[in-house]
Amino acid sequence: MIGPFKVSMVATPARAKFEAVVQETFARVVDLLKELQFDGVEVSVLEPEELLEAAKLARDRGLEIPAVGTGLNFLHYGLSLTHPDPGVREKALAKLKKLVDAASSAEAGGVIVGLIRGKGEEAPSLEKARELLHASLQDLCRYAALTGVKIFLEPLNRYESKLVNTVAEGLAVIEEVGCENLLLLLDTFHMNIEERVIEDSIRLAGGKIGHFHIADSNRLAPGLGHLDFAGILHALSDTGYAGYVSAEVVVKPDFETAARLTINTVRIAAVGLTVYLDHA
Repeated sequence: MIGPFKVSMVATPARAKFEAVVQETFARVVDLLKELQFDGVEVSVLEPEELLEAAKLARDRGLEIPAVGTGLNFLHYGLSLTHPDPGVREKALAKLKKLVDAASSAEAGGVIVGLIRGKGEEAPSLEKARELLHASLQDLCRYAALTGVKIFLEPLNRYESKLVNTVAEGLAVIEEVGCENLLLLLDTFHMNIEERVIEDSIRLAGGKIGHFHIADSNRLAPGLGHLDFAGILHALSDTGYAGYVSAEVVVKPDFETAARLTINTVRIAAVGLTVYLDHA
């Protein structure tokens, strides 16, 4: 734990069509994260069995799983909660429910709804896509509530989806859906594109933040771009959030360097925050 936050990094045991995730041998991932004093590893998966296997490796190293990523199901299988074909929508919702069950068994913090919601271009209209999304989220959240699993809705930048781009739009969806276990996952990479002032938008989200992704302005590891992580973590602390900051980054120049940069940047950014909290 660094300051009030735990730190994790996003990895996958799958061969993924997505570069902003660690794709090393999973045993090596958890070994290095443990060595560098990370608290957890966020797991992005295609199948529930992958999550359960990854969770066992993580637990053996004393690492937690703060969240489960699901976007690979859109990239690999075309599953979408807003697809015009009801059969595809049903498969997407069924897969998410299976991942909720696996997340519960793995004692993971929550299941992410990112790209699996769709891009908003498949449905007859954006308004129809929103209606489909809201209905699916209500169904999913009610199911997840039975197991105590949270659902994290991630605002994505406009180049990745037209559905829910900003914190304000995410908050509106949460209010519309009306489920207590539906929270926001904020990501500094997306926020750098969509929000006028990242810190202000974090404070706007307030107590509705369930999980937090960090990546620099160029989606590389924190410290390789121009974002002010000291200010960002200060704003996050102001909301009362004391969960995970999880690095979802393009892994360059290599995994070990990206991991070391992440943990060191968070440590440096948290120095002033710790002093502030001690005197608050």
